[in-house]
Amino acid sequence: MKRIFLIIALIAAWLPCQAQRLYVTDFDAKGDGVTLCTRNLQAAIDSANATYRRTDTKQTVVVPPGQYVSGTLYLKSGVTLHLERGATLLGSTNPFDYIKDSSVRWTAFIFAIMQHDIGITGQGTIDGRGWEVANNMVSFIHNGLVDDPLKYDRPNETNRPENIHFRECEHIVVRDITLRNPASWNQQYDKCRHLLIENQTVDSKCYWNNDGVDIVDCQHVVIRNCTMDAADDVFCFKSHSADGISEDVLVENCTGRSSANGIKFGTMTRGTFRHFRFHNITIYDTYRSAITIASVDGGALQDIVIDGLRATHTGNPIFLRFAERRQGIVNPCLKDIVIKNVYVEVPAQKPDAGYSYEGPVEDLPRNISPSSIVGTPGHRIENITLENVEIHYPGGSDSSYAFCGSDAKSLAAIAERTTQYPEFSMFKELPAWGLYLRHADNIVLRNVHMTVGGRDYRPCIVADDVNGLTIVDSRPTTPQTLVANGCTHVKAPGFRIVKQRPLDASSVFTTTSPQDNTDNYGKLYKASRFGIKNNGTTINTNSIQHAVNYISQHGGGCLEFYVGRYLTGTVYIPNNVHIHLHEGAIIVPSPNPYDHKQISPTAPLIFKDPSVRPTGLGFIEQLSQIER
Repeated sequence: MKRIFLIIALIAAWLPCQAQRLYVTDFDAKGDGVTLCTRNLQAAIDSANATYRRTDTKQTVVVPPGQYVSGTLYLKSGVTLHLERGATLLGSTNPFDYIKDSSVRWTAFIFAIMQHDIGITGQGTIDGRGWEVANNMVSFIHNGLVDDPLKYDRPNETNRPENIHFRECEHIVVRDITLRNPASWNQQYDKCRHLLIENQTVDSKCYWNNDGVDIVDCQHVVIRNCTMDAADDVFCFKSHSADGISEDVLVENCTGRSSANGIKFGTMTRGTFRHFRFHNITIYDTYRSAITIASVDGGALQDIVIDGLRATHTGNPIFLRFAERRQGIVNPCLKDIVIKNVYVEVPAQKPDAGYSYEGPVEDLPRNISPSSIVGTPGHRIENITLENVEIHYPGGSDSSYAFCGSDAKSLAAIAERTTQYPEFSMFKELPAWGLYLRHADNIVLRNVHMTVGGRDYRPCIVADDVNGLTIVDSRPTTPQTLVANGCTHVKAPGFRIVKQRPLDASSVFTTTSPQDNTDNYGKLYKASRFGIKNNGTTINTNSIQHAVNYISQHGGGCLEFYVGRYLTGTVYIPNNVHIHLHEGAIIVPSPNPYDHKQISPTAPLIFKDPSVRPTGLGFIEQLSQIER
């Protein structure tokens, strides 16, 4: 925390004060919403910069109330652009009024390149009118006036103007303003130092790639008291070069709405990220993850603390991913992450409906995805702590729609996908409803409470190749299952632990597998052998009763149900017959009361010995009391 306080103190030392003021109207800029004022506005900035260079006194260029139409502007050292309440810088709708800067190879409404002591302040608005600009550019491309590949039916993001693009600048204040309608990213700060973004309002959802804010290889950054509504990632941190360093970043008291991710590290992560702190963050209506920390381009991410986050109506709570899409620095890593004091609600339906550019329906079929911490065999995630975390999932996963088992063979079949774009849905169906861990070391869950609203065929937590998993002070209201495959040093009091060995070991076992208990269960019989259907519509009462009677008459054994929904009325199970429900198998009571001979909360299977229960990771839906 000492680092953060030092950053704030340094920022306070160079905040603009006692600056001389120039009005753009003195340079004949017209606020009529029609006249193109690019040259007038730039002349005011240039004049202020010349005075600063001559006198070493900071200057303020004032934009009074009105709508000032402009193309690309360049902010220069010693100059703060101040937009008074009621003032709007209105982006030209003509794509040819914008410059693609040759040094940074991006297009922007307001540039600052290698400048210092600059700012944009005031209660006014910057409105890029991005939808109009982008669509006019599409017309220009089709008419051969602009050379652009038009990939995904939209111009390249570097050819569409951002609202703000600052590169290699120092001592920057962007405060109190409203940013609206960029044609590309909203505001990008690349290799900047000593940056304060404060009390900012962002409405950035008129076109593709509309982020809230992008911090690229920057140092000593404070973002606070901001409200951002973005069609793409809200608070986004990137690294474009292997020698880039992002460090000492504080984000606090901010709210974000997103049709992508709330807090996002990546996707481009080639350099070093360290010493990040997030406090009191609110995220909502987020299609992807509330928190995404992804290192896939050879970067090093470490010492990141997210303390105090509330996310509602979000598609996924937490996604941590370490892989090798590209090469970067010598020693890439993703480690030393603390996520604490977090509350998340995940809805059953798509959470970003209503956006003009909603998140795509992708990577299907899959049910609701769990939080996930996923490395690769050569790029392991290390030292992750989740503390005081409460997550509510909707449940109701349908194994007939999508299925992923948690036995060793099924886990081994989940592809590593080391070069794929990192998103929480990239693996399609995952074998857990709460948390999926893979190729990770030293994971600590302290007071982590996960609930599921409806039945889910999957276990709560699946850990695959995890060395050191500790779950403490987590008291599930009902016994929840932790599947541990090829894991070491697992401590999870209060959880039902199902241990497995990877496929290359001498055997594969779970605590509930009939294959490991043939002496107790006798011969194994598949339900399908007796014509028992798993389609959820065929009544199987007679078929199941015939099967258990046959098994009993032939010395006993175990009737195995594999993935699917088995509809049935009441069936009586003899003493020498066991029922094993493999993961994804669901016994569903018939809704017809005349199919049931006895009403019981645990029907429709009635065991002659009441102490006997089915084994396995499947389940039997409860039979409600029904009127005959």
